[in-house]
Formats: sequence, structure tokens, C-alpha cells
Amino acid sequence: MVNSRIGRNDLCWCGSNKKYKKCHLNRDKQEPIKYWEINQAFQKANSRKECLVPKSLSLQCSGNIIKAHTVPKTSSLRAISQDGHVLGYKMTFESMRKHSGTPTFEKIGVNQASTFNGFCKYHDDVLFSSLEKERFAATKKQCFSLSYRAFAKEYYAKSAVLSLSPLRNDADKGKTIQEQIDIQMNNYLFELGTKAAMEDLEYHKAYFDAALEAHDYDNTRAVVFILDEPPPFMVCGSVNPDYDFNGAKLQELMDLDKRSDCISVTSYYDGCKGIVVLSWLENSDVSCQSLMRSLLSKKKELYLPFVVQYIFKYFENVFIAPNWWEKLHTDSKNMLTALTSDNVSTHDEPNSDGLLEVVAKYELPKLAEVQLVGWSL
Repeated sequence: MVNSRIGRNDLCWCGSNKKYKKCHLNRDKQEPIKYWEINQAFQKANSRKECLVPKSLSLQCSGNIIKAHTVPKTSSLRAISQDGHVLGYKMTFESMRKHSGTPTFEKIGVNQASTFNGFCKYHDDVLFSSLEKERFAATKKQCFSLSYRAFAKEYYAKSAVLSLSPLRNDADKGKTIQEQIDIQMNNYLFELGTKAAMEDLEYHKAYFDAALEAHDYDNTRAVVFILDEPPPFMVCGSVNPDYDFNGAKLQELMDLDKRSDCISVTSYYDGCKGIVVLSWLENSDVSCQSLMRSLLSKKKELYLPFVVQYIFKYFENVFIAPNWWEKLHTDSKNMLTALTSDNVSTHDEPNSDGLLEVVAKYELPKLAEVQLVGWSL
């Protein structure tokens, strides 16, 4: 039907803005993309080198983009490793293909875990020196640095996803007309969501950039959990919270005309104590304060179990201690894996699973202290 109604020089039906003869004409007879080509494109997108600092600071760049750890290697990853490895998700095409798209923990060497090419050597050192070279004291600058690094990781990752648009558009080569239509419709919806997410990220990046340029971290908010041991889970990521810990909707993420609030979650070990920080900037106060109030309204002994479930539900840049995972009951592992599947699924509706009750049993360090930074209950 498509072939009979579109002229060779008409714009293609898929929305590419190319002429039909240069796009989907005889697409069903074209050779499908090879797996190695997909894997190569994935690797290229996720290993590109750029420094994400504001343009006004880019003149200071050392020019040497480094493979920086979002979770410190020496103090944190090694603290939970076993034989030099942690467990984590390998976000590669080969791994996703191997496990049929199901999130599966695999061994990752501490040298490779949590790295990305998002800063030059100079800025990676300068921006995060208060974390790497000082004991954690929950200062606004330290909480800002944690939030910014987590945000930068998400910005980098989402930019990589957007850069793979041409690959996704060619995924229907060798397919029937109906299969082409189905694939391109899914692509259209995926691209719509990805572009909206990038607009959100650009909106928040402007606030982070302004704080960096002014060296003013007063708009930073955080909830800090201090543990007496390293947390068995290391995470660094940023997300738009949709539900709180009572099941109430915080914001409508499907409303693409509105910018969504953003929260970052980071855990690490400073060599003395375990630290889990949920942080955000003032422009995300509405959703993030509501989220934190719902968590802190729970019994104190439930804070960490709920945080664990939140991390598994919303983040992919997570690394866990092999010994801790091995000790978990099979039911607990299955529940956490199910929460992670919610995160990566493109078909399941957003939900509050894992936020209303503790769904598994965890052996966790003792919670020594809770600190609020930049705001109050």
C-alpha cells in the first residue's frame, strides 16, 4: 500500500525528510544490519570523548579526555569487590543480545566499572577534588559535586542514545512493509521520548552550569545517609522521580510540554564511612522534597531497604558486592531483578512497585546518621 501511493521523489512516509527513493524504496530487499555493525555503533556512541563543562570553562580544558570513574575506584569499588571484580550491568549490545534484553548482573573489573569519557583530566580533578581529596562532611559543595557527576553521566548516556537514531531508523532493512511500519512507529515514539528527555537534561544543565560558573552551590539540597561500613551497592545516576514512597504521583513525565524535576543518587565509601546521598538543585524542590518527605516518614530502619529498592528500580549504573548478592535469598534476587526490568522496559507502564513496601530481606550496614542539607522537613 505504501509503495503504490508514494512517488519516488516524494518525502518518505517514515518521517526522515528524505526522498522516498533515498530512504524506504525497496527497503524490504535491502540487506539487514549486521550484529557487528550494531555493536560497533553502540561502542562508538558510548565511548566518544567530550568535556561536559560549560562553554565558558572549556578554554581551561587540558585537552586530554579521560576515562573517569563515576564511583571512585580505589576507595569505593575496591571496598566491595571480590578478586578485583564487582557485579554490574554491561550496557552493551552484545550483553543485551546475550541475555535477550533481560537485565543480568555480570562480573566487571573495577578498572572498567562506572567509567565514562565525560570530562578532561583537568576538570575531572578540579570539579571533584572535594570528594576525592577530602573527608566527606556533607558540605553543599560536596553534595553539589555528587549531584553534578551523576547528572553528567546521565547527560552523556542520553546523548549517546540520541546519536543512535540513524541506526534505529535502519533497523527495518530486509523487513516486510508491515514490519517496517511497526518498527518506524516504535522508533517515532522512542525518539519523541528521547528528545523530550534531552530537553529536560538541557534545562537542568543550565542550572548546573550557572552554579559552576559562579562557584555558588547554595541552591543544592540533599539527604545524606551515613553508614558505619561501605554500602554493598555503589550507584551514580540521575532520574526524574515519578512516584513517592506512598505511591502518590509526583509529576507527569508523559507531559512533554513541562520540564521534569530531577534527583541524583550516589553512594560511595570515603575510607572511613559509607555514604548514600540523594541530591538535587532548588529548581527541582517540588518533586524532590515530596519524595524525601515520604521516605523520611517511614520507620528509620526502613530507610535503607527502601533506598536499595529505589536504586534497583531506577538506575543502571549500579555495582554491587558479589558476596552480598550471593547471600541474598533467591526470592530477594528475583524481586530486585524484577524492579530493574521495570526500569529498562519500553513497554511497561510507569508504576510505584517497590516504593510502597519492603519486598525483600537485605543485610545492610548500620545507619549511623541522617543529615539534611539546604532544606528542612
